[in-house]
Amino acid sequence: MKKQFAFIFLFLVGLSCFGQKDKAPAPKADTLYLDSLPTHSPKKATLLSLALPGLGQAYNKKYWKIPLVYAIIGTPLFFVLDEARLYNEFKDAYISEQLGETHKYTDVYNGTQLNALLEGHRQNRDLFTVLTVAAYAMNILDAAVDAHLYNFDVSDDLSASFKPSFQLDRMSNTMIPSMTLSLKFGKKSQKNAF
Repeated sequence: MKKQFAFIFLFLVGLSCFGQKDKAPAPKADTLYLDSLPTHSPKKATLLSLALPGLGQAYNKKYWKIPLVYAIIGTPLFFVLDEARLYNEFKDAYISEQLGETHKYTDVYNGTQLNALLEGHRQNRDLFTVLTVAAYAMNILDAAVDAHLYNFDVSDDLSASFKPSFQLDRMSNTMIPSMTLSLKFGKKSQKNAF
């Protein structure tokens, strides 16, 4: 129990420790700063994509996504229109059946079968409508997220590696297995201040 309190105490004390701050080195002329990057508005990308699908992706200069956007929105929209056509066709046939008139499916389906087909196509139409709206929303969300990450550095100099290691527990004088995460953020050369 005392070991746990000692560990927690040392951990909390370690969080509040600060080292001396060196003076920041003078910036180089070729250094790229965030303030010098061109502004890219996520709001504008969102509004453009809301107005016309794919326009936000064009604003983000991701032209390869535009055909995907139209395919993802257009596919369920095609099925919405097809199911709506079939729904209206079977609805007219069902109404004619109830009135005792002849229709396109007079000798093929009875009233109960027409009603079942009518309900099936209505459910399919509603499902594909929801999928179309979801695809449209995903188009808007993609444009907004891509605009937020427009100036994000995705260079090849980024890497991470996990390595097993051992830590010495000085209280019990035993080795504890652990994992080490090493992150590499580029090949920036830092000169020694001394």
